[in-house]
Amino acid sequence: MKSSIRTAALLCSAVTATAVLTACGNSTADSATSSSEKISVTNCDREVTLPKTAERIVSLYPSMTELLIQLGAADRIVGQSNTDLSPPSPELADQFAAVPVLSTGVPAKEALLDARPDLIVSDGEYWFDGDRLQSMDELRDLGIPIFVNSGYCHKAVTEGRIDDVWSDIDGLGALTGTSDEAATLLADGKKSLAATEASVAGKEPVATVMVQVSEGQSYALARGLYSSVLEAAGGKNLYESDLPDGKYFGQVATESILAKSPQAILVVYSTESARESTLEGARTAFAGTPAATSNAIFAVPEAWFAGELVSIDGAAEVSRLLHPGS
Repeated sequence: MKSSIRTAALLCSAVTATAVLTACGNSTADSATSSSEKISVTNCDREVTLPKTAERIVSLYPSMTELLIQLGAADRIVGQSNTDLSPPSPELADQFAAVPVLSTGVPAKEALLDARPDLIVSDGEYWFDGDRLQSMDELRDLGIPIFVNSGYCHKAVTEGRIDDVWSDIDGLGALTGTSDEAATLLADGKKSLAATEASVAGKEPVATVMVQVSEGQSYALARGLYSSVLEAAGGKNLYESDLPDGKYFGQVATESILAKSPQAILVVYSTESARESTLEGARTAFAGTPAATSNAIFAVPEAWFAGELVSIDGAAEVSRLLHPGS
């Protein structure tokens, strides 16, 4: 798989991970507690503490960058990375483009430190393996706290849920001093998710295969945020029970997908330039399925399943694909 694809990075980290991941549960971010000027929130069962509101933030994933922009903290993001992993939401594209880029992939260790961050936000913990980036302990010893997307805590990614974003909005709102903006985002996000779920309530879930294709090989995506977003959109993931314990993606043969007879196939892509070729390849590979017959093979961006508010929007978009007219 290409290193620019997010699941490839996770696949590499999974080699050293425990074969069976325990369910750590989704972490929560509590309201800030103050001692003098200190701000402390709970994130992924760790205390993230700052002496004052964050002023120099590095974001390691587009969905986290977008959430910071939505909170009104764009001017405090001194660097972002992995920008090739998913396109920004159109309404945030200009602000996203204005954020300095440390790397379109994983930044070098030196580049991360040269940005002098007082807070790092990340989509998961897998970057901090001591090889690609410094370990979490090394960064803690340097006085640089890390806030992680709650849907990807402790590598227990099979437990991530679409509504984990609520705790992240609360926590990052406290750390950036944007609690009022966070309260508005929280209310709007809950209203949007409720509307999506209401639009598909009572409808038969659409039997769906989610797949990512890299270098000619198909990888089924299930569990965690993948299935949670799909369920909110009125779909049922056909690989939910088929992947190895503790995994949320796995290599599958084309014949396996054909045998599932999916009503819909969601083919996940990372870069906008790959969208059309990804879609055409899927239509060829999975011809003859009910999904192909009913023209229900769709290319969808990886960002929709990366957590945070973009996944709330993603669920709404997927619901329209699976249940047109709802």
